[in-house]
Amino acid sequence: MSALIGLFAPGSAMAYMRRRQALASYAAASTSGPNQAWRPGNKSADEIIKTDHKLMRGRARSLIRDSTHVSGAIRKICNNVVFRGIKPQANLTLPDDSLSKKQNDAAEEARKRWADKVRFHEMENLVLRHLWSDGELFVHYYFDPVLMDDGLIPLGIELLECDHLDTSKNSYGQGGRIKQGIQYDAGGHVEGYWLFPEHPGDSGWLGIGESRFYPASVIDHIFVRDRISQNRGVSWLAAIVMEMRDFSEYQSGERIAKRLAAAMGLFVTTPYPENLGNFNPFTGSNKLTVDDIPKYMESGRILTLPPGMTIESPNSDRPGQTYEPYTKTSLRGASTGFGMSYEAYSNDYTDASYSSARSASLEERRGYMVQQLILSSRFHAPGWVRLWQMNYLSKTVPTVPETIPVAWQMPGWPWVEPLKDSKAAEQDLKNGTTSRHKLCMERGVDYDEIMADRAREKKDGFDATDPEGQTI
Repeated sequence: MSALIGLFAPGSAMAYMRRRQALASYAAASTSGPNQAWRPGNKSADEIIKTDHKLMRGRARSLIRDSTHVSGAIRKICNNVVFRGIKPQANLTLPDDSLSKKQNDAAEEARKRWADKVRFHEMENLVLRHLWSDGELFVHYYFDPVLMDDGLIPLGIELLECDHLDTSKNSYGQGGRIKQGIQYDAGGHVEGYWLFPEHPGDSGWLGIGESRFYPASVIDHIFVRDRISQNRGVSWLAAIVMEMRDFSEYQSGERIAKRLAAAMGLFVTTPYPENLGNFNPFTGSNKLTVDDIPKYMESGRILTLPPGMTIESPNSDRPGQTYEPYTKTSLRGASTGFGMSYEAYSNDYTDASYSSARSASLEERRGYMVQQLILSSRFHAPGWVRLWQMNYLSKTVPTVPETIPVAWQMPGWPWVEPLKDSKAAEQDLKNGTTSRHKLCMERGVDYDEIMADRAREKKDGFDATDPEGQTI
């Protein structure tokens, strides 16, 4: 077509080709109109993190401290993801089943005593909270003689905020490199981390001194990678920090405006100031000044006003009619960033139907299960391996081998509709599409404990029945 047009009008043919090229380009790459100033860079993730991480995590921490919605959302997330804690279920299998059970029970009991001493459940919550606020943290493992004196496996565990990382350490060489405090070998594998022994933000220390090198064998760097070029974590709140900051300032402005309006009580007005003369309606004197007007009026007081004077109270429309729609829109956007429903994030269930609330609850739980998987794979599992390696060296529990398989029992949730869900589970058992063990795990209860309780009830004279109604 352009060749045909060019035979008669070459200029029109060139214009036609330019228009076709414009239509063939990506709209997302348009640089005309309101998009001409939107030209984000294409730096690596590590390069962006290097310049933005400090300010970004400071703002995220501030929101968690000061914003009721954000702090409440973090607390709800921890309550759902961690709840009573992610529990290990030792799964060692030996030819002798009774010996396997003894060793599994011994491993779980030894780990429970150790976890209680080091306050492991508190650490579970802290790990999740720091992933939301900072996007990363470090776990330091070390030999603890105090635990050994108490008869426990002497594995010390310490959580370190990402502030401990000496990001000023950067060097490149043939044998490897150091990038933002993380040391790599020539193959790109992490060899260790340069960390400050004390928190750089602790004003109680006159000087933090030099950073020290900690090998990767004693340090776990917990973060979730969003880009291939990313070797440090980014706050999970990054996408909603500015939105929630603006919302908090908006709320603060509305509160101040309402307080100012409420501070104004009455106005004394007259359309005929010449009729006022020198009479003071407040004191009865012959002279009226601004200072004579009372700042407050006692309850039940009667004032005689001169002709033409009226008392008016100020009208305040703050917050206005747009307050509630704007609030809902802002909180809906933030709830999406949290992976929560608007109703759960805002505690506003006025417009929620049962079906929509149920669907939102099921979707939220899927997000919580993903976070449980992150915790178990990045925090619990490495700690479990190190615990039995330390036990093998210390011989604290000699009956447990150095390596013992484990399954992680996640906190579950009660059924949304107990009667319907119970019948559905019963039907799945009959169809063979699930098992009692799996159903227990989904609800966050220990299958072995349930079976032990059922056996105890039977011993006490209570009949137990299976799903088919047969006495067992």
